[in-house]
Amino acid sequence: MKYFMVLILTAGLFAGVSAQKTGISASFGRATFAMDDMKYLQENILESYPLEGAVISSFPPYFTGTVRVVHQFFMHLRAGAGYTLTSTGGRTDYSDYSGNVETNMTAVSHRFGVSVNYSILGGDRLDLSLYGKLDANLSKLDISSTIRVLGHSNRVQNKYKSLSPSGSTGLELLYNFKDSALGIEAGYLVDLPGDLSNKETGNDLLDPNDRQRILTTDWTGWRIGIKGIVWIR
Repeated sequence: MKYFMVLILTAGLFAGVSAQKTGISASFGRATFAMDDMKYLQENILESYPLEGAVISSFPPYFTGTVRVVHQFFMHLRAGAGYTLTSTGGRTDYSDYSGNVETNMTAVSHRFGVSVNYSILGGDRLDLSLYGKLDANLSKLDISSTIRVLGHSNRVQNKYKSLSPSGSTGLELLYNFKDSALGIEAGYLVDLPGDLSNKETGNDLLDPNDRQRILTTDWTGWRIGIKGIVWIR
């Protein structure tokens, strides 16, 4: 009987700290990017123009969004798995009375991975947690150059891809409602860049000045966004 009472009390204690529930989370915001190789390639493309052009944009901070299925195991521990979309790009241009030359570089990151949140300051309403994420990062790069002269145009397009691991950590602050939560998250992502190869030919995207070096995308940078969770079970 004594051991039975201990079991009941232990179960009651576990039930008190457990908060198992499942939901859908979504976050939308902005991200910064290193993209050193892409900026370097952009400068080399600009130098190949017949006349002096200009950099219109060079991989500025841009959109990032995440959707995850999350499960709250205990009051202080939550884990999830999902998908993140991030994009940025660059553009160079030269224009005069006879026509123009422009090159657009569009980079898109598709990340699939898992996340863990650990509450470091929790309450009935406000909850501050530390998070960590690990992802497989599928990067796609589209480079298109267009020449327009005296009403005629010619366009060349190449598409590249790479696969790399990435990890991120940061802080999340949520305000809890009855069946949902809303707040912000901010952190830093480290990407271990993968070599870019042509989607059609399989050829590597090589450094124009060093044919032994393969260029990469690098999504390393800061992330900040608005986040919401809807608990469905």
